[in-house]
Amino acid sequence: MAYPAAPSFPATPDAASGGGGGGASGGAWTALVDLDLTDVTTASAQTSGTVTLQFESSDATLSQTVTRFSSANGSVTATNGTGLLCDGGTGSGTVTAAWDIDALLDSYTRADVSSYIYAVHVVITSLVYPNAGSSQAFIGVNKGNNASHNGGEARGIYVKDNNDGTNEDVRVRSNTSNSSVLATTAIKTSRVITSIVLSGAIVEIMDTSGTTPPTPLPGGSGTITVGGDAVGLNDSTPIYQGDGLNAYVGVGEKADCTVTRILVQRYK
Repeated sequence: MAYPAAPSFPATPDAASGGGGGGASGGAWTALVDLDLTDVTTASAQTSGTVTLQFESSDATLSQTVTRFSSANGSVTATNGTGLLCDGGTGSGTVTAAWDIDALLDSYTRADVSSYIYAVHVVITSLVYPNAGSSQAFIGVNKGNNASHNGGEARGIYVKDNNDGTNEDVRVRSNTSNSSVLATTAIKTSRVITSIVLSGAIVEIMDTSGTTPPTPLPGGSGTITVGGDAVGLNDSTPIYQGDGLNAYVGVGEKADCTVTRILVQRYK
């Protein structure tokens, strides 16, 4: 079921003054897609391949691709009343779910991404790290023809147990490359990962506690640049537009979480 249309958020100071990558004075963040994943129709555990998720209270659909990496035995289960249960399994490796975002949008053209800023919020609850020092999660976006958290043009956040069952190390990740530890904080069992896509080519990440999507703050304090693919001269196909856009969540080394909401916004 889609949530009621979200109210327009006030413009950030940079955007209001004409900065922030294309926002004109007086612009606002508006909701393009708002999926309540607790309304998803219950289905069997998915371990690989692509399925179309159905919803109980609307005719909305969502394409989901699940992939196992490094001998993982985890799964993703759509469960009505709860959301998408991402089970990292009982051994090593990561299971990743990716969702086709651009297919949900009425317009996602080169002109759109060149003129406006897009933000994809993924809401996660019940994140646990059963394997101290090893359990981990990956959340972010990739180009639409790649459903992986470690291939294509995956850009996102990488969180891992700090070997104490209480704290987590926070890094950002580009495909298989990780940054140094940016922070060690108490484990955010409920969090919103906001991927901000600039010009269809550059990704910034926000990681906030709780389940309420924040107002996206491109270039703001606490917003982390993850980068993107090189942009060539006369590039007519921005990587996250020409190839489409996926959002992903991966859990590994026995980590578990539940994905409860996906919200896509545009600053215009």
